[in-house]
Amino acid sequence: MKARKKEENYDKKPQMKPQIRPIFFLLACFIWAGCSTTKRIPEGQFLYTGAEVIINPDSAKKIADEKTVKTDLQSKTRPKPNKSILGIKYKLLLYNIYGKPKKSKGFKHWVSTKFGEAPVLLSEVKLKNNEAVLGSYLISQGYLQGVVTGETVIKGKKGKAVYTAITGQRYKLNTITFPVDTGNLTNIIGKNKEKTLLKPGSFYDLDVFKKERERIDNDLKEQGYFYFSPDF
Repeated sequence: MKARKKEENYDKKPQMKPQIRPIFFLLACFIWAGCSTTKRIPEGQFLYTGAEVIINPDSAKKIADEKTVKTDLQSKTRPKPNKSILGIKYKLLLYNIYGKPKKSKGFKHWVSTKFGEAPVLLSEVKLKNNEAVLGSYLISQGYLQGVVTGETVIKGKKGKAVYTAITGQRYKLNTITFPVDTGNLTNIIGKNKEKTLLKPGSFYDLDVFKKERERIDNDLKEQGYFYFSPDF
């Protein structure tokens, strides 16, 4: 008899294929994105990267609601920079790939208009307009001495707007006084003064004043003064 050759089982290990680690792939994407976003920026122009708001640079003048005020002010700046995800301006990248289509139809036109977004330029920023809007907002929130100044900061082919807000103190309501009863209108207003939205000790808030005016207007209309104007 022939001796059977002993069979040996070998564990076959799967061969590992070289793979690009996700972190290096993402890093490459970020580098590529940073280089590509300014691809179609005209000479002498700069890509607008957004607005930065600084509240009271003097640390001795910090306010309690600084984070909220900063967020609110930043949301009111115009224009808005190109949309981005994880820092990548994906719509701008698509626009840069296909450019501004010469034809009003076709695949390039469809991609550029449907998914792409033309670069927002720093020259589109109106500093004075934004200063006025942000300053008005501070006043409406009780910062009656608030002042906002803006400037642009350029680095390479990109630029941003920086707004510095000096808020001053936030004012509160001291006493609430209603007109003396001298006629039908003031009589109605006086009878319903317990419903007032204005409370002593609360911060000045323009929106609350507007709602109070609407409340008085509704009270008067319920009494037949249909043509009374809340702007009175």
